[in-house]
Amino acid sequence: MFNVRAVLKRAVFLGASLACGFTWAATLTVTVSNVVEEAGQIRIAVYDEENWLSTEQRVARQFVSPESVSVAASFELPPGTYAVAVLHDVNDNGEMDRRMRLPQEPYGFSNGVVPRFGPPKFADAAFTVADEDVNITIELRD
Repeated sequence: MFNVRAVLKRAVFLGASLACGFTWAATLTVTVSNVVEEAGQIRIAVYDEENWLSTEQRVARQFVSPESVSVAASFELPPGTYAVAVLHDVNDNGEMDRRMRLPQEPYGFSNGVVPRFGPPKFADAAFTVADEDVNITIELRD
């Protein structure tokens, strides 16, 4: 569902940033390792706490072709606390395939979080972006 509050909050931040001459704080570079198939797409999503793992609201996302064992994507982000989720959508159907509630496609989270009995908590995957570039690596798990 469309989250009007989140969109308005981002629009106000962007407007205030532009009015003050603010530039983006840093570049987040996400490297995804352990890519074992060249099919489908690697879906990389950056979230804030309010929208953690939302299928419709995220801070940023990119789709990357899995052409090698490691792929990367960069995001320009304002200062804040974020977490990243990655899905290798092997069959390119736009969702994580599951069997008996268990993931059937490779995935990963920032900070190397390994979920137990459901998705991880935002706090476990969270990291801070300030005024310097941030590089993280996420290893895909089966």
